[in-house]
This record gives sequence, C-alpha cells and structure tokens, in this order.
Amino acid sequence: MRLSPWIVSFALAGVAAAAGPAVAATYLNSSNITVAVGAGTSPGDFNNTFNNGATITKVIDAPSASAEEFHDQQTHIWFTADALGGGLELRFDFQTEYDISVLHFWNYTSENFDVDTVSFTFYSGANVQVGALSVEPELGTSPGIRAQNLTLAAPLNVRYVTAFLSGSNRQVDFQNIGFTADVSAPIPEPATFGLMALGSLAVLLAARRRSSSVSPRP
Repeated sequence: MRLSPWIVSFALAGVAAAAGPAVAATYLNSSNITVAVGAGTSPGDFNNTFNNGATITKVIDAPSASAEEFHDQQTHIWFTADALGGGLELRFDFQTEYDISVLHFWNYTSENFDVDTVSFTFYSGANVQVGALSVEPELGTSPGIRAQNLTLAAPLNVRYVTAFLSGSNRQVDFQNIGFTADVSAPIPEPATFGLMALGSLAVLLAARRRSSSVSPRP
C-alpha cells in the first residue's frame, strides 16, 4: 500500500514541529546567566566576597569548563557561617530553560576552608521543582585550580538553580560554579498537538480509501 506523498509530509511536519531543531550544548557563565545571594543564606561573615553584593558574579566568571583558576582575593568566594550547619545559598537564573548535562565546580585546595557539601535544587521557568542533587566536591588542584566535572542524566527544563554550600568547620571557600547544558526542547503548543493528530488521521483515512478501492481477486 502506497500513501499519498503530501499526506505523509503533512504528518511528519507535525512531528518535526514538536521536536524542534537540535541545538549544540552551551557553557553557562556570566555571559549568559545571572547569580545572586539566596534568602536561605545563614547568618555569617562574607569576608572578602562582597561589596554590598556587587562582586558575587565572581562565582560564574570562569570563561570555560576547562579554565584554570588561581586563588587570590580578586577571584575566590569566602563565607563563614556563624554556626555549624550554616552555609551560603546562591540562586542562578539561566534566563531560559536548559537540560543540564554537566556541573563544573572549582573547590578550594585545603580541607580547612573548602566546600564540603553542595545541595542543588532545580526549578523550571514556572518555579516548579524538577530535581535535586547533593554532592561532596573534591579538593581543588594546586597551584592552578581546575573544575571537577559532574555528569548528570537530568534534570530537564531547568531555568532556576539554588545551591546551598556548606563546610564542616563553617567555612565555604571556592572559585567558581559552571554548567554545561542544552536549550530545552519547547513543549508543543495545543495547536501542534492538533496538527499531529490531524496528520495521523489523514494518513489513516487515505489508507482506508486505498484498501477499499482495491478490487477483490476472483
């Protein structure tokens, strides 16, 4: 049974519209995302990190996932919580939804001040939680600090990320956080679903007409 070419094209067009074009993975840093101190940050001392919050973009200024960072007063983030269990909360805004494939974390090189735990929570553009992850990052390399790369199978459709960083001795000292991600495929609009359904129906009707028009063998 052969189907009318225009009917096949019509059905496939509906599928293509739903999937969307393929987009190469993107490294997310200060050129395309923002970061701010989150409301969940514990009472504590921001040490060298802030001038009324103006220098927080040091968290996302690594130019690439393979960049080497050197620890000095202009590059690192240093927070000391008042009590054990306290930490620094950061809130990232990707500006659009991404599917995150890799987390990149540049930790400090010494156990005395490094980040011991980072708890990530992932939210969609509608602020609906779509995932969570807790990691214990490795110590940074020395003298040049390179990122530890953490491959993720998910989450998808992420616009906002909250990261809570804590240390067993109240200290949080690190260089950078980065993300590698793909722009999320758009969720098909109701009209797209209608187009796909109409295309499928057209294919079925054409097949039915074709089979009913064939004369039975004698």
